[in-house]
Amino acid sequence: MADTLIIYYSSTGYNQRVAKLLAQKTGADLFEVQPVKAYDKNMWTAWDVAKEEREEGKLPALKTGVPAMSKYRRILFGGPSWGFTLANPLQSFLKQADFAGKPVYSWVTFYDHDENYLGDLKAQLHNGQVYGLLELTMGTLNDRQQLNRALDDWLEKID
Repeated sequence: MADTLIIYYSSTGYNQRVAKLLAQKTGADLFEVQPVKAYDKNMWTAWDVAKEEREEGKLPALKTGVPAMSKYRRILFGGPSWGFTLANPLQSFLKQADFAGKPVYSWVTFYDHDENYLGDLKAQLHNGQVYGLLELTMGTLNDRQQLNRALDDWLEKID
């Protein structure tokens, strides 16, 4: 059994690619957070819906539950930044999850800015400790060699 769990949300496939590469490099188990209703693939449309949901205090329902995190030594957690914070499905997941003292290493993918992502993650994470943040820009995500190098460097720092 793996000692690392990767929890991620991916609306466009970028974070799924990151999660799968991390799993290949670490032998970790994967858990994909999935909302009941998928968001539009157009980033701007998805952001508008997400902003409205947050303003109304109505985060999306998830069709995935919470994995048995107690079986793992550490958690890798990632997804996109929407409107400078965690994507709404990740926020829904964090409301349900108890990290039971696990170290959490996070990555974020973003188009323009991610200013509040780390602070919001730390504020919403229950019973876990966040250690740093790997920021992955679209330029890095679209260059396989650069992405692999960024992931390798990050994994070396957190091992």
